[in-house]
Amino acid sequence: MFAMCNTIPVHSLPKTTDQVPALKIYRFKNSSTAQKESPLSLPITPLPTNTPHRHTYYEILFIEEGQGFHEIDFRSYPVQGAGMHFLTPGQVHLLTFSTSFQGYIVAFSEDFYTFYNPVNPSLSSLPFFQPQRRQPVLTISEPEKKYFHNILENMVSDHLHAGADQTMIGKYLGILLQKCSSLVREKDNLPESPVHTVPELAGRFQEMVEKNFRQMHEVQQYAQALSVSPDYLGKMVRKHLGISSQEYILDKLLLEAKRLLVFTSLSSKEIGYHIHLEDPSYFSRIFKKKTGLTPNEYRDHVRKSTI
Repeated sequence: MFAMCNTIPVHSLPKTTDQVPALKIYRFKNSSTAQKESPLSLPITPLPTNTPHRHTYYEILFIEEGQGFHEIDFRSYPVQGAGMHFLTPGQVHLLTFSTSFQGYIVAFSEDFYTFYNPVNPSLSSLPFFQPQRRQPVLTISEPEKKYFHNILENMVSDHLHAGADQTMIGKYLGILLQKCSSLVREKDNLPESPVHTVPELAGRFQEMVEKNFRQMHEVQQYAQALSVSPDYLGKMVRKHLGISSQEYILDKLLLEAKRLLVFTSLSSKEIGYHIHLEDPSYFSRIFKKKTGLTPNEYRDHVRKSTI
């Protein structure tokens, strides 16, 4: 059982004096002390990756070798050899190692990606980052592993250089994500972009909900911010996301409530305040309606079964 506190640890990228937020690359905590093919010294991630935590940034885990489990928002993904793992800001995750992990962790902000890749698809339109249909793990073949290894080796080389060209690193990140997106679509037989991407309005709604769901609970608020009517927004969200706009917002609220129930010691009442559902009876009522359990019953059930 993990030690419970009143918050889930949240990690941010180190502050930088540059105008553009920094990208950081790390090795895994239990990786070997040296990468055989790299003469440069890459730091080990400073974060405690084996306890529940989340980030304010995006993260790509390129795992070349290793076995274990990656827990992401109550789902467990086995790690067995080479793969790419993708995380969005706010997701709660942890890594459990059975053997040594070899590979790289790339941490970056949305601003960094968009600054250097202004004409590329938005992060939320990529299949592994799309809020409604995230596919956080991409299994890769030996040739694909070599392809990604070469990209990451070049990124690392530039990243560690004293006069690093951030433009070059930013372009490498764009190529990396484009290749991953292409492989996901190929493996899952998805139509090529932009045919399969969520239309702009629905995508902007998703992005707004991801960033504002704790404070903004009403469809009217999002419609006003997006300069459309609530009815039109609702129709577009239902058509392209397969769910009502109000249910989409509620699902985000309850996912956050579940995270806090399982990974903190906050009371049900305190969690309700945290997500701005300040009527305890209303919070308990909608939680049970959606999950079949009261908040406390859910906490006990999940902790007993998964932690």
